[in-house]
Amino acid sequence: MTDNYYSDAIKGAVWMLAASICYVSSATLTRYLAGSYPTFELTFLRCLIGVVILTPLVLRGDLRKLKTKNFPLHCLRAIITYVAILLWFYATEKVPVGDFFAIQFVSPLFTIAVAAILLREKVSVKSWLAALVGFVGVMVIVRPGYIPVSLGVLAALGTAAAYAFVNTCIKVLSRNDSPTVMTFYVNILVLILAAIPAYLTWKMPVTADWPILIGVALFATMAQFCVASSISLADARVVQPMNFLRMPIAAAMGFMVFGEFPDLWTWVGAVIIFGAAWYAVQQGKKR
Repeated sequence: MTDNYYSDAIKGAVWMLAASICYVSSATLTRYLAGSYPTFELTFLRCLIGVVILTPLVLRGDLRKLKTKNFPLHCLRAIITYVAILLWFYATEKVPVGDFFAIQFVSPLFTIAVAAILLREKVSVKSWLAALVGFVGVMVIVRPGYIPVSLGVLAALGTAAAYAFVNTCIKVLSRNDSPTVMTFYVNILVLILAAIPAYLTWKMPVTADWPILIGVALFATMAQFCVASSISLADARVVQPMNFLRMPIAAAMGFMVFGEFPDLWTWVGAVIIFGAAWYAVQQGKKR
């Protein structure tokens, strides 16, 4: 393997670590708002501020770089991303931060199914068994029958499934488009989708909440860019382990801000899911 391979692998891992920190920060700030604003409005503001941040970067460069051969795929990614963001905001308002990110570890397992169905990738029996084990890990966390399965938990699972599809789109788009282009397109397209629902449910933010709202959008936009940069640089087997750091980061933030700390079963389930996801990624790499 070349030095460039190792350099890109390290950069990809660092980008994914940065994404983990940004995602947890955005989720923590969202939960801090405690449902003070409609989900449609939060989604609109997130994308609006994202466009404001990215537009100077795009205008400073060559606008011809925005040309893409995959505009329909950008549109499809934007639609799924819009759904994912709506579920994300709803889930982070209803589910403790640590539990939410523990459930998100199932996303790579959903990616296996997405790749098999949409990209017609061959998936080994071992990978499907790993997905089944990961599902068991989710059951350990949510414990249906012992703890009522809330809409927040279902939204968290829906978020993981939606982002599995989004990450598959990113991998295909990264063959021709840069992370800046991908992040700009998804924000501008989701902004258009979110405009009317946000207008119909709009609640004027109070002055004290604007820094928090800007922080939610800023961290979310940075996380998108970091994920796109990571996936475009390195294989999933290299960057995926960095996602596991979301759990201790989320646990620390949840404890410091809300006095929440994941219970033992959440940690056990998270380890099961992560182990299954890691094994599935390794099997995919071998194939």
